[in-house]
Amino acid sequence: MQKLIDIVEKLRSPEGCPWDRKQTHASLIDYLLEETWEVIEEIENKQIESTLKEELGDLLLQIVLHAQIAKEENRFDIDDVVNTISEKMINRHPHVFGNQEKSLTDKELRSQWLKIKNSEKPDVSAVKQVSASAPALLNALTISKKAAGMGFDWETPWDVLLKVEEELEEVRTEMEQNNVENIEEEIGDLLFTITNLARFYKINPEVALKKGNEKFIARFVTVEKAIVEAEQKGEKLTLQEMETHWKSAK
Repeated sequence: MQKLIDIVEKLRSPEGCPWDRKQTHASLIDYLLEETWEVIEEIENKQIESTLKEELGDLLLQIVLHAQIAKEENRFDIDDVVNTISEKMINRHPHVFGNQEKSLTDKELRSQWLKIKNSEKPDVSAVKQVSASAPALLNALTISKKAAGMGFDWETPWDVLLKVEEELEEVRTEMEQNNVENIEEEIGDLLFTITNLARFYKINPEVALKKGNEKFIARFVTVEKAIVEAEQKGEKLTLQEMETHWKSAK
């Protein structure tokens, strides 16, 4: 770890790399997101022994870079980062590091975690403790988990499905009235409810949508190829012909 810290400090020094020296917390955001998703991709592809190690290193580099920038600004350093998360983990695991009951169920552990986390910021609503910069689907999952942890939840996933159908009907009603503003609101309610359905099955909706995007791309490539070939012949495929190619790819 110290080796990496020394390397980053050298890169940021006057004798270091011009690109690294001009980076800021803000300029590194895209790289932080990119490296995070690359780690997720390797886990999904089960590349645990081949490239996950490399991608975790790339992600760690981003953290060390941010810590080095903060150190140069006399705000904090990597030791402060490590000490802060260490203290937080000890505080949130009293059943491991304290004298509390050891044999807790997953539900009890989740409840304990939320209570301790909320006590750290007692003046802030639990459901408001979400990142404004995070993807909306991830925030919806976080918010719904917090509400469920406080007992505000459906009993079964089938109850959630009924709510999905109810929200879909409300979208349909607004579509019939062509009220675009209300349609947006109802689609938001529908997406939030679908996120709750995913939560019941321990599915991350952001990852699920990512897979859905990839599935669509894989299938549409066949349709796209047919469209291009038709255009090269001066023709235009009908929607029905496109649907035929889609079903073939599917």
